[in-house]
Amino acid sequence: MSAWRVVSPIAGAPVASAVLSLALAIASASAHAGTAEGYEAGRRGDYATALREFQPAAEKGDRDAQLALADMYLRGYGVAADAAIAARWFRKAAEQGDPRAQTNLGFLYEQGKGVARDFEEAAKWYRKAADQGEPTAQSNLSYMALIGRGVPQDDMQAAHWATLAARQGLAVAQYRLGVFYTNGQGVERDDAQALHWYQAAADQGDARAQSALGWVYSEGRGVPRDLATSLRWLQQSAAQGDPTAQHNLGMALLNGRGLPRDPAGAERWIRKSAEAGYAPAQVSLGLMYAAGDAVVADEKQAVEWYRKAAGQGNASGQNNLGWMLTNGLGIARDDAAATRQFRLAARKGNAFAMDNLGWMAEEGRGQPADPAEAQRWYRLAEVRGNAPARNHLALLYARGKGVTRDDAAALGGFRAAAAQGLAPARHNLGYMVANGLGGVPRPDPAAGVALQSLAREASPPSPEDLPTLDPSRLSATESARSAQLLAAFKRAPNLLAVLDAIAGPPSVTSLGPATGAPGVAGNGMDGHSVSPPTATQR
Repeated sequence: MSAWRVVSPIAGAPVASAVLSLALAIASASAHAGTAEGYEAGRRGDYATALREFQPAAEKGDRDAQLALADMYLRGYGVAADAAIAARWFRKAAEQGDPRAQTNLGFLYEQGKGVARDFEEAAKWYRKAADQGEPTAQSNLSYMALIGRGVPQDDMQAAHWATLAARQGLAVAQYRLGVFYTNGQGVERDDAQALHWYQAAADQGDARAQSALGWVYSEGRGVPRDLATSLRWLQQSAAQGDPTAQHNLGMALLNGRGLPRDPAGAERWIRKSAEAGYAPAQVSLGLMYAAGDAVVADEKQAVEWYRKAAGQGNASGQNNLGWMLTNGLGIARDDAAATRQFRLAARKGNAFAMDNLGWMAEEGRGQPADPAEAQRWYRLAEVRGNAPARNHLALLYARGKGVTRDDAAALGGFRAAAAQGLAPARHNLGYMVANGLGGVPRPDPAAGVALQSLAREASPPSPEDLPTLDPSRLSATESARSAQLLAAFKRAPNLLAVLDAIAGPPSVTSLGPATGAPGVAGNGMDGHSVSPPTATQR
């Protein structure tokens, strides 16, 4: 975000600020003719004359001339750029109460340009200007309250200042206020209000707001889901270089959402975003290299992109880097380093990392095996709706590993994770159904084989799964029925509804309902996702 919305009217300054400052200069031209002449010279690009006119007027206390002189030194117009001299002139005008100078002085303190970096001092000057109604200062103060920089962290104050600036038409504040309404930060969640403010900013050409509208229409937040409209906004934003839009547009192309799948286009947009330093895109590009999707499979490249995202503190990047480390994929196996990455991600609430820490504790990877510790991590991830953790916790119950064996609890966990699309859970559910375990009304080998066949189409069974059923042991009649059930499972949006229609629901279900984010092939990696708007972008 640029703080230079209100500066002096010299060549290269924003048009809106030139109009505002010129009006002030003309109003005081009789008292400070040199200032008005300096503005006119600056508009012509005659900076030498502008400097000669501004300097004496500024020294006599003309705050418009002080502001203009500060801007010239800051930008290097007609003089050698010198942020320290700029800061001195901004201060002189700011101490006279000029809200434009107060805003710019606050920005210099926030950035540490020409003055020692001092967030509290920055917030002080922003507040002085904000109290006078200066929208850029109000927006900057909103940001500082949001992240607790120079002032106590306070979502309500952040929303208050964003609202004041947004009502004055400042696009960056309108965008941020939209995010607040989307997330319920400092205000009640209100998708209609979020849409209103995103639209207001997007209509001014704000790329982040255009990207947010792409997300809104993709997710159907406050509006009917409309992929064509989503793509239109994402394309506008991506063309302006917004990395979130570039990533989300790439994801739409990769998954064929709203248009035919275009792997080459997806790779191009996601790579643009990743190379711009956008961590979610770096994770997505890493996943593409790991899977060989739209690019030639390259585990070393996957590791490098995960590492870039992890270095920015991105939890998905940390988790996925940990997964590569613990499996020796594209990098030497290192359980201790993997555990460190998983813990970093888990502290940020990443449920995949919690599940992976449980697995490390269960398997004794980098530590003595500890089923109780494994169960603790699995439960932390399971309550967040993580499908792999539900499956792992259910396996503990199915085997009585570190807990009392409980087939009903195991069945409930497998059902919940299977409904989320997790292949290993469908495999394990098939075993339970085939053998009539955990409250299944009756053994049904044909249904069990169908479930395991469905799972195998997504990923092969692993040694940690329950035993694989032998289809050859089915009779010809049961084999035909199993094939029919497999086709029904593939067609149905609700696998459990089909399963329960065969013989009725189980007599006992346990663990959580089938809600939460789906797993990613059960391999412990945090997968592709569309990035929502964030208020911490400036």
